[in-house]
Amino acid sequence: MNKTSITSVGRERISSKQLLFLLITLIIATADVFLPAFVAQQAGRDSWISVIIGTISSIIIGNIFISLGLRYPDKTFVEYSCDILGKPLGKLAGAIFLYYMFLITSIITKQLGEIFVVAFNPETPIIIFIALSILLASYAIGKGIEVISRINEILLPVGVIVLVGIGVLNLNELNFNYFLPVMYDGILPPLRGAILIQSWMVETVTILQLFPFIKEKKKIRRTVTISIVALGIALQIGVLTIALFGSATKIFMLPALEFVRYASLGEYFRGLDITIMGVWVGGIFVKMSIFFYVFTTGLAQLLNMKSYKELILPVGVLIVTFSMVFSRNIMGGIYFSNFIFPLYSFFVVFLLPVLLLLVSMLRKKN
Repeated sequence: MNKTSITSVGRERISSKQLLFLLITLIIATADVFLPAFVAQQAGRDSWISVIIGTISSIIIGNIFISLGLRYPDKTFVEYSCDILGKPLGKLAGAIFLYYMFLITSIITKQLGEIFVVAFNPETPIIIFIALSILLASYAIGKGIEVISRINEILLPVGVIVLVGIGVLNLNELNFNYFLPVMYDGILPPLRGAILIQSWMVETVTILQLFPFIKEKKKIRRTVTISIVALGIALQIGVLTIALFGSATKIFMLPALEFVRYASLGEYFRGLDITIMGVWVGGIFVKMSIFFYVFTTGLAQLLNMKSYKELILPVGVLIVTFSMVFSRNIMGGIYFSNFIFPLYSFFVVFLLPVLLLLVSMLRKKN
Protein backbone atom coordinates (compact mmCIF):
# COMPACT_ATOMS: atom_id res chain seq x y z
CA MET A 1 0.00 0.00 0.00
CA ASN A 2 1.31 3.43 -0.82
CA LYS A 3 1.99 6.22 1.64
CA THR A 4 -1.25 8.09 0.92
CA SER A 5 -3.38 5.05 1.82
CA ILE A 6 -1.56 4.42 5.08
CA THR A 7 -1.53 7.99 6.35
CA SER A 8 -5.10 8.73 5.28
CA VAL A 9 -6.98 5.68 6.48
CA GLY A 10 -4.70 3.76 8.82
CA ARG A 11 -3.83 0.06 8.91
CA GLU A 12 -7.31 -1.25 9.62
CA ARG A 13 -8.44 -4.59 8.24
CA ILE A 14 -11.84 -6.27 7.90
CA SER A 15 -12.52 -9.96 7.32
CA SER A 16 -14.58 -11.54 4.52
CA LYS A 17 -17.40 -12.12 6.98
CA GLN A 18 -17.39 -8.48 8.05
CA LEU A 19 -17.36 -7.41 4.39
CA LEU A 20 -20.32 -9.71 3.68
CA PHE A 21 -22.30 -8.20 6.56
CA LEU A 22 -21.38 -4.64 5.54
CA LEU A 23 -22.53 -5.12 1.95
CA ILE A 24 -25.86 -6.56 3.09
CA THR A 25 -26.41 -3.70 5.52
CA LEU A 26 -25.48 -1.11 2.88
CA ILE A 27 -28.48 -2.11 0.78
CA ILE A 28 -31.07 -3.68 3.04
CA ALA A 29 -30.97 -0.97 5.72
CA THR A 30 -32.97 1.42 3.51
CA ALA A 31 -34.20 -0.83 0.68
CA ASP A 32 -36.61 -2.88 2.82
CA VAL A 33 -38.03 0.33 4.31
CA PHE A 34 -38.63 2.45 1.20
CA LEU A 35 -38.23 0.17 -1.82
CA PRO A 36 -41.46 -1.93 -1.66
CA ALA A 37 -43.65 1.12 -2.33
CA PHE A 38 -41.40 2.37 -5.16
CA VAL A 39 -41.28 -1.00 -6.90
CA ALA A 40 -45.01 -1.59 -6.41
CA GLN A 41 -45.73 1.72 -8.15
CA GLN A 42 -43.78 0.56 -11.20
CA ALA A 43 -44.24 -3.23 -11.29
CA GLY A 44 -47.34 -3.87 -9.16
CA ARG A 45 -48.06 -7.59 -8.80
CA ASP A 46 -44.91 -8.41 -10.78
CA SER A 47 -42.57 -6.86 -8.21
CA TRP A 48 -41.16 -10.29 -7.35
CA ILE A 49 -39.98 -10.59 -10.98
CA SER A 50 -38.30 -7.20 -10.66
CA VAL A 51 -36.35 -8.51 -7.64
CA ILE A 52 -35.12 -11.54 -9.62
CA ILE A 53 -34.03 -9.42 -12.61
CA GLY A 54 -32.40 -6.83 -10.34
CA THR A 55 -30.52 -9.51 -8.40
CA ILE A 56 -29.12 -11.22 -11.52
CA SER A 57 -28.00 -7.93 -13.08
CA SER A 58 -26.46 -6.87 -9.75
CA ILE A 59 -24.32 -10.00 -9.65
CA ILE A 60 -22.97 -9.13 -13.11
CA ILE A 61 -22.31 -5.49 -12.19
CA GLY A 62 -20.78 -6.47 -8.84
CA ASN A 63 -18.31 -8.75 -10.58
CA ILE A 64 -17.32 -5.88 -12.89
CA PHE A 65 -16.55 -3.80 -9.80
CA ILE A 66 -14.46 -6.64 -8.38
CA SER A 67 -12.53 -7.08 -11.65
CA LEU A 68 -11.52 -3.42 -11.46
CA GLY A 69 -10.61 -3.51 -7.77
CA LEU A 70 -8.51 -6.66 -8.05
CA ARG A 71 -6.26 -4.95 -10.60
CA TYR A 72 -5.25 -2.48 -7.85
CA PRO A 73 -5.86 -4.46 -4.63
CA ASP A 74 -3.85 -2.16 -2.36
CA LYS A 75 -5.28 1.11 -3.63
CA THR A 76 -8.62 2.88 -3.38
CA PHE A 77 -10.76 4.08 -6.29
CA VAL A 78 -9.59 7.66 -5.76
CA GLU A 79 -5.94 6.57 -5.96
CA TYR A 80 -5.93 4.27 -8.98
CA SER A 81 -8.14 6.60 -11.01
CA CYS A 82 -5.05 8.79 -11.36
CA ASP A 83 -2.93 5.76 -12.29
CA ILE A 84 -5.34 4.84 -15.08
CA LEU A 85 -6.40 8.22 -16.48
CA GLY A 86 -3.51 10.45 -15.43
CA LYS A 87 -3.66 13.02 -12.68
CA PRO A 88 -6.11 15.66 -14.06
CA LEU A 89 -8.72 13.22 -15.40
CA GLY A 90 -8.13 10.80 -12.54
CA LYS A 91 -8.79 13.54 -9.98
CA LEU A 92 -12.00 14.41 -11.86
CA ALA A 93 -13.12 10.76 -11.86
CA GLY A 94 -12.37 10.54 -8.14
CA ALA A 95 -14.33 13.74 -7.47
CA ILE A 96 -17.37 12.41 -9.39
CA PHE A 97 -17.20 9.15 -7.45
CA LEU A 98 -16.95 10.99 -4.13
CA TYR A 99 -19.84 13.29 -4.96
CA TYR A 100 -21.99 10.19 -5.36
CA MET A 101 -20.88 9.05 -1.91
CA PHE A 102 -21.68 12.48 -0.48
CA LEU A 103 -25.10 12.49 -2.12
CA ILE A 104 -25.93 9.02 -0.80
CA THR A 105 -24.82 10.00 2.71
CA SER A 106 -27.05 13.07 2.64
CA ILE A 107 -30.04 11.10 1.34
CA ILE A 108 -29.61 8.39 4.00
CA THR A 109 -29.34 11.01 6.72
CA LYS A 110 -32.54 12.66 5.53
CA GLN A 111 -34.33 9.30 5.31
CA LEU A 112 -33.35 8.46 8.87
CA GLY A 113 -34.80 11.75 10.05
CA GLU A 114 -37.98 11.15 8.02
CA ILE A 115 -38.50 7.75 9.64
CA PHE A 116 -38.43 9.36 13.08
CA VAL A 117 -40.71 12.24 12.08
CA VAL A 118 -43.27 10.52 9.82
CA ALA A 119 -43.63 7.26 11.70
CA PHE A 120 -43.08 8.15 15.35
CA ASN A 121 -42.58 11.78 16.36
CA PRO A 122 -44.09 14.31 13.92
CA GLU A 123 -43.89 17.16 16.44
CA THR A 124 -40.08 17.30 16.56
CA PRO A 125 -38.21 19.26 13.83
CA ILE A 126 -36.34 16.90 11.53
CA ILE A 127 -33.13 18.93 11.83
CA ILE A 128 -32.75 17.72 15.44
CA PHE A 129 -32.75 14.06 14.41
CA ILE A 130 -30.40 14.75 11.49
CA ALA A 131 -27.89 16.69 13.60
CA LEU A 132 -27.84 14.05 16.35
CA SER A 133 -27.37 11.28 13.77
CA ILE A 134 -24.39 13.04 12.21
CA LEU A 135 -22.79 13.69 15.58
CA LEU A 136 -22.99 10.00 16.48
CA ALA A 137 -21.75 8.96 13.02
CA SER A 138 -18.83 11.41 13.33
CA TYR A 139 -17.74 9.68 16.51
CA ALA A 140 -18.08 6.24 14.85
CA ILE A 141 -16.03 7.04 11.76
CA GLY A 142 -13.37 8.62 13.92
CA LYS A 143 -12.86 5.12 15.36
CA GLY A 144 -12.47 3.63 11.86
CA ILE A 145 -14.05 1.09 9.52
CA GLU A 146 -12.95 -1.85 11.68
CA VAL A 147 -15.02 -0.66 14.64
CA ILE A 148 -18.04 0.04 12.42
CA SER A 149 -17.74 -3.48 10.99
CA ARG A 150 -17.69 -5.04 14.46
CA ILE A 151 -20.81 -3.12 15.46
CA ASN A 152 -22.51 -4.29 12.29
CA GLU A 153 -21.58 -7.91 13.07
CA ILE A 154 -23.78 -7.64 16.14
CA LEU A 155 -26.66 -5.64 14.67
CA LEU A 156 -27.21 -7.41 11.33
CA PRO A 157 -28.03 -10.91 12.68
CA VAL A 158 -30.57 -9.35 15.04
CA GLY A 159 -32.14 -7.47 12.14
CA VAL A 160 -32.34 -10.59 9.98
CA ILE A 161 -34.01 -12.57 12.78
CA VAL A 162 -36.59 -9.81 13.29
CA LEU A 163 -37.24 -9.48 9.54
CA VAL A 164 -37.78 -13.22 9.07
CA GLY A 165 -39.83 -13.45 12.27
CA ILE A 166 -42.25 -10.73 11.18
CA GLY A 167 -42.63 -12.43 7.79
CA VAL A 168 -43.54 -15.68 9.57
CA LEU A 169 -46.06 -13.93 11.86
CA ASN A 170 -47.91 -12.52 8.85
CA LEU A 171 -47.66 -15.72 6.81
CA ASN A 172 -51.25 -16.85 7.41
CA GLU A 173 -52.56 -13.42 6.33
CA LEU A 174 -50.79 -13.38 2.97
CA ASN A 175 -52.83 -13.69 -0.20
CA PHE A 176 -50.55 -14.74 -3.04
CA ASN A 177 -53.39 -14.23 -5.53
CA TYR A 178 -52.35 -10.57 -5.41
CA PHE A 179 -49.38 -11.65 -7.57
CA LEU A 180 -51.67 -12.98 -10.32
CA PRO A 181 -51.92 -12.85 -13.27
CA VAL A 182 -48.19 -12.92 -13.96
CA MET A 183 -46.95 -10.20 -16.36
CA TYR A 184 -50.51 -9.24 -17.33
CA ASP A 185 -49.22 -5.82 -18.43
CA GLY A 186 -46.14 -7.22 -20.20
CA ILE A 187 -42.44 -7.15 -19.34
CA LEU A 188 -41.98 -3.37 -19.12
CA PRO A 189 -43.41 -2.88 -15.57
CA PRO A 190 -41.09 -5.53 -14.06
CA LEU A 191 -38.15 -3.99 -15.94
CA ARG A 192 -38.96 -0.53 -14.57
CA GLY A 193 -39.12 -2.03 -11.08
CA ALA A 194 -35.79 -3.80 -11.67
CA ILE A 195 -34.16 -0.49 -12.60
CA LEU A 196 -35.23 0.94 -9.25
CA ILE A 197 -33.86 -2.10 -7.44
CA GLN A 198 -30.64 -1.79 -9.42
CA SER A 199 -30.20 1.82 -8.33
CA TRP A 200 -30.10 0.53 -4.74
CA MET A 201 -27.95 -2.53 -5.47
CA VAL A 202 -25.16 -0.57 -7.21
CA GLU A 203 -24.36 1.03 -3.88
CA THR A 204 -22.08 -1.99 -3.51
CA VAL A 205 -19.66 0.13 -5.58
CA THR A 206 -18.54 1.37 -2.16
CA ILE A 207 -16.30 -1.69 -2.04
CA LEU A 208 -13.95 -0.05 -4.57
CA GLN A 209 -12.92 2.43 -1.90
CA LEU A 210 -12.64 -0.28 0.79
CA PHE A 211 -10.38 -2.73 -1.09
CA PRO A 212 -7.16 -1.91 0.83
CA PHE A 213 -8.86 -2.78 4.13
CA ILE A 214 -9.99 -6.29 3.16
CA LYS A 215 -7.82 -9.13 4.47
CA GLU A 216 -8.69 -12.02 2.16
CA LYS A 217 -8.86 -10.47 -1.28
CA LYS A 218 -9.08 -13.85 -3.02
CA LYS A 219 -12.49 -14.36 -1.40
CA ILE A 220 -13.93 -10.98 -2.38
CA ARG A 221 -15.68 -12.13 -5.55
CA ARG A 222 -17.43 -14.97 -3.73
CA THR A 223 -18.31 -12.69 -0.82
CA VAL A 224 -19.90 -10.07 -3.08
CA THR A 225 -21.90 -12.70 -4.98
CA ILE A 226 -23.20 -14.26 -1.75
CA SER A 227 -24.16 -10.85 -0.38
CA ILE A 228 -26.16 -9.94 -3.51
CA VAL A 229 -28.01 -13.28 -3.47
CA ALA A 230 -28.82 -12.75 0.23
CA LEU A 231 -30.07 -9.26 -0.60
CA GLY A 232 -32.31 -10.68 -3.32
CA ILE A 233 -33.87 -13.06 -0.78
CA ALA A 234 -34.36 -10.22 1.73
CA LEU A 235 -36.01 -8.04 -0.92
CA GLN A 236 -38.39 -10.88 -1.78
CA ILE A 237 -39.44 -10.88 1.88
CA GLY A 238 -40.04 -7.15 1.51
CA VAL A 239 -42.25 -7.84 -1.53
CA LEU A 240 -44.56 -9.81 0.78
CA THR A 241 -46.15 -6.46 1.67
CA ILE A 242 -47.95 -6.76 -1.68
CA ALA A 243 -49.32 -10.17 -0.68
CA LEU A 244 -50.74 -8.55 2.46
CA PHE A 245 -52.00 -5.19 1.19
CA GLY A 246 -52.35 -5.79 -2.56
CA SER A 247 -52.45 -2.67 -4.73
CA ALA A 248 -52.67 -0.50 -1.60
CA THR A 249 -48.94 -1.10 -1.05
CA LYS A 250 -47.99 1.64 -3.50
CA ILE A 251 -49.95 4.31 -1.61
CA PHE A 252 -48.21 3.70 1.72
CA MET A 253 -45.31 6.00 2.48
CA LEU A 254 -43.63 3.28 4.57
CA PRO A 255 -45.27 -0.05 3.60
CA ALA A 256 -42.71 -2.02 5.60
CA LEU A 257 -43.82 -0.23 8.76
CA GLU A 258 -47.48 -1.07 8.02
CA PHE A 259 -46.43 -4.70 7.45
CA VAL A 260 -44.78 -4.75 10.87
CA ARG A 261 -47.73 -3.08 12.61
CA TYR A 262 -50.03 -5.74 11.17
CA ALA A 263 -48.02 -8.53 12.82
CA SER A 264 -48.87 -9.70 16.32
CA LEU A 265 -48.05 -12.44 18.83
CA GLY A 266 -51.52 -13.18 20.09
CA GLU A 267 -54.33 -10.81 20.97
CA TYR A 268 -52.47 -8.93 23.67
CA PHE A 269 -49.01 -8.57 22.17
CA ARG A 270 -48.89 -6.05 19.36
CA GLY A 271 -46.83 -2.94 18.74
CA LEU A 272 -43.87 -4.72 17.14
CA ASP A 273 -43.13 -1.48 15.28
CA ILE A 274 -41.05 -0.38 18.28
CA THR A 275 -38.83 -3.42 17.80
CA ILE A 276 -38.38 -2.88 14.08
CA MET A 277 -37.72 0.79 14.75
CA GLY A 278 -34.62 -0.14 16.69
CA VAL A 279 -33.49 -2.47 13.92
CA TRP A 280 -34.02 0.16 11.22
CA VAL A 281 -32.28 2.91 13.13
CA GLY A 282 -29.29 0.66 13.83
CA GLY A 283 -29.01 -0.51 10.22
CA ILE A 284 -29.44 2.93 8.67
CA PHE A 285 -26.95 4.39 11.14
CA VAL A 286 -24.33 1.80 10.12
CA LYS A 287 -25.02 2.48 6.43
CA MET A 288 -24.76 6.23 6.93
CA SER A 289 -21.50 5.78 8.85
CA ILE A 290 -19.97 3.66 6.07
CA PHE A 291 -20.76 6.17 3.33
CA PHE A 292 -19.69 9.05 5.59
CA TYR A 293 -16.39 7.24 6.20
CA VAL A 294 -15.81 6.42 2.53
CA PHE A 295 -16.48 10.00 1.44
CA THR A 296 -14.31 11.58 4.15
CA THR A 297 -11.33 9.26 3.65
CA GLY A 298 -11.62 9.56 -0.12
CA LEU A 299 -11.72 13.35 0.09
CA ALA A 300 -8.58 13.30 2.26
CA GLN A 301 -6.83 11.26 -0.45
CA LEU A 302 -8.11 13.54 -3.19
CA LEU A 303 -6.71 16.56 -1.34
CA ASN A 304 -3.48 14.73 -0.39
CA MET A 305 -4.13 15.19 3.32
CA LYS A 306 -2.33 13.10 5.93
CA SER A 307 -5.40 12.41 8.08
CA TYR A 308 -9.09 12.18 7.23
CA LYS A 309 -10.07 12.98 10.83
CA GLU A 310 -9.53 16.70 10.26
CA LEU A 311 -12.38 16.60 7.75
CA ILE A 312 -14.98 14.78 9.86
CA LEU A 313 -16.70 17.79 11.43
CA PRO A 314 -16.62 20.06 8.32
CA VAL A 315 -18.00 17.25 6.18
CA GLY A 316 -20.63 16.53 8.84
CA VAL A 317 -21.83 20.14 8.67
CA LEU A 318 -22.01 19.90 4.86
CA ILE A 319 -24.07 16.70 5.06
CA VAL A 320 -26.55 18.23 7.51
CA THR A 321 -26.89 21.33 5.31
CA PHE A 322 -27.27 19.42 2.06
CA SER A 323 -29.73 16.91 3.52
CA MET A 324 -32.01 19.77 4.53
CA VAL A 325 -31.71 21.54 1.16
CA PHE A 326 -31.90 18.32 -0.90
CA SER A 327 -35.69 17.96 -0.57
CA ARG A 328 -37.98 20.23 1.38
CA ASN A 329 -40.43 17.39 1.99
CA ILE A 330 -40.60 13.61 1.80
CA MET A 331 -42.50 13.66 -1.52
CA GLY A 332 -39.63 15.54 -3.16
CA GLY A 333 -37.22 12.87 -1.94
CA ILE A 334 -39.49 10.12 -3.25
CA TYR A 335 -39.66 11.78 -6.69
CA PHE A 336 -35.87 12.05 -6.81
CA SER A 337 -35.42 8.41 -5.74
CA ASN A 338 -37.99 7.21 -8.29
CA PHE A 339 -37.16 9.13 -11.44
CA ILE A 340 -33.79 10.88 -11.19
CA PHE A 341 -31.50 8.83 -8.99
CA PRO A 342 -31.67 5.54 -10.99
CA LEU A 343 -30.34 7.29 -14.11
CA TYR A 344 -27.69 9.12 -12.11
CA SER A 345 -26.56 5.86 -10.53
CA PHE A 346 -26.26 4.20 -13.94
CA PHE A 347 -24.06 6.89 -15.45
CA VAL A 348 -21.85 7.53 -12.43
CA VAL A 349 -21.67 4.24 -10.56
CA PHE A 350 -21.79 1.82 -13.49
CA LEU A 351 -20.30 3.57 -16.53
CA LEU A 352 -17.40 5.20 -14.66
CA PRO A 353 -15.96 1.92 -13.25
CA VAL A 354 -16.54 0.21 -16.62
CA LEU A 355 -14.63 3.01 -18.36
CA LEU A 356 -11.73 2.72 -15.93
CA LEU A 357 -11.66 -1.06 -16.31
CA LEU A 358 -11.56 -0.85 -20.12
CA VAL A 359 -8.84 1.82 -20.13
CA SER A 360 -6.79 -0.19 -17.62
CA MET A 361 -7.08 -3.33 -19.76
CA LEU A 362 -6.13 -1.47 -22.92
CA ARG A 363 -3.12 0.18 -21.29
CA LYS A 364 -1.88 -3.14 -19.98
CA LYS A 365 -2.33 -4.75 -23.39
CA ASN A 366 -0.45 -1.98 -25.18
